[in-house]
Amino acid sequence: MAEQEKGNEKGVALTRSKKKASEQITITEKDIVNYICPDASPNEVKLFLKICQTEGLNPFAREIYLIKYQKDKPAQIVISIDAFLKAAETNEHFDGFEAGVIVQDSGGKLEFREGSFLLAEEKGKLRGGWAKVYRKDRAKPFYSAVTLEGYRKYTRDGRPTEFWSDNKCPDMIRKVAISHSLKEAFAARLAKLSTEAEFEEIPEGTLPSAFLKEGEPTWDKFWTKLAEMGYTNKEEVHTILGVASVKDWVDSGKTLEDAIKKLENIKANVKEFDQLPSASGPSPELEPEIPTVVDAELQDWETLCGIVKRLNVSDKQVRDWFDHYQVAVGVEVFRKPVPPEGLASDILKRFRESLLAYENSQKRAWFGKD
Repeated sequence: MAEQEKGNEKGVALTRSKKKASEQITITEKDIVNYICPDASPNEVKLFLKICQTEGLNPFAREIYLIKYQKDKPAQIVISIDAFLKAAETNEHFDGFEAGVIVQDSGGKLEFREGSFLLAEEKGKLRGGWAKVYRKDRAKPFYSAVTLEGYRKYTRDGRPTEFWSDNKCPDMIRKVAISHSLKEAFAARLAKLSTEAEFEEIPEGTLPSAFLKEGEPTWDKFWTKLAEMGYTNKEEVHTILGVASVKDWVDSGKTLEDAIKKLENIKANVKEFDQLPSASGPSPELEPEIPTVVDAELQDWETLCGIVKRLNVSDKQVRDWFDHYQVAVGVEVFRKPVPPEGLASDILKRFRESLLAYENSQKRAWFGKD
């Protein structure tokens, strides 16, 4: 690997094969800024290219990433787990590894299972991952065990990100454990680097959940919503959801929004049945009343519309949020002078609270779960 001239700009040549030194690609600092990380500082780009050169990693093959969310914060260098293993295999002392997942049975006993295979009914019993990395010059392996709770990532509405969905969790938490053991086994080379399993970009496009605060369920809002829907008996709710308590529903990996949707569907089916025409024939139609809007409601509506405009919220963001209530509302509604008929003021109030929380999170540039 060597430095080469690319036009008038110095670039880093990455050797792709030790057996064929002629197979090289040249990457310049301008390439990194243009295609990889536009906000990276010159020193961060130089360090990134030096690691690419030292380890023979190609950022365009997604072997290594340079990630920077804020201009005033340091950039993060992230390496794929395959690249971690590749780096370990080039060390003469590397002697293989073992890795798997940690599963808890119904009796509370933990099973340290090799690989990442889980049965469908075991998805809710996954607790973490483990790994052992062996070196020829060490008597004992470098062992690590990590909890799923500590590394699983969520979107702003409280749902698992794509790579941490139920089906992908076993493989991802196993990768986290492998990276930990590799960093301990080869600290001089890998200690300050992160793998993509540990560092994943969190989607920003979703507004905060109406029923989550700092990642925890807000039970008072949940039960208030159910009371508005006509569910005042908790035992009835538990029976419909098929759980002993709503906490069991959440612990199984489902959200409070999922519970709301299921209960709303039950109500909709009952209402449809009640509205079937009776044997005596249909009742005469009544002329609809003209809706009235009081001054206070108009003022609240104007304030809410102003917030939507100020934050430049997209139509998809608005529709995704109101979908929790089975209400079809888009951003165009908030360009009208009065609120739409039939849209509960309590829902609009919660939407306003979520928008303000969203605005605060943008100011803090916070990328954790809400």
